Amino acid sequence: MIGAALVKGLDEEPACYDLQQFMIDQRFQNKGYGSEALRQILSVLCKEGRYNQVEVCVHRNNTAALHLYQNAGFQDTGYIDESVPDCRNLMYRFPVR
Repeated sequence: MIGAALVKGLDEEPACYDLQQFMIDQRFQNKGYGSEALRQILSVLCKEGRYNQVEVCVHRNNTAALHLYQNAGFQDTGYIDESVPDCRNLMYRFPVR
């Protein structure tokens, strides 16, 4: 195993998939596994079609993770959760079909 992901559905506003955990073992980082895994996760969620967007909270100093998500098309929402003020809330919206 090189990593793990945990996705939860959130029915409260904004209704979306919540990518709660996404981890790649340190030995496998910077080799493209995270980008490919994220691409596949988004593809599966898009096909499932329960929600039209995916949310993730990333620590503002985790530049590698921020770069990964932004390259995948996630955008900063500007929302700051008071319970985790050091995190940036990013959202990915699936293309309209």
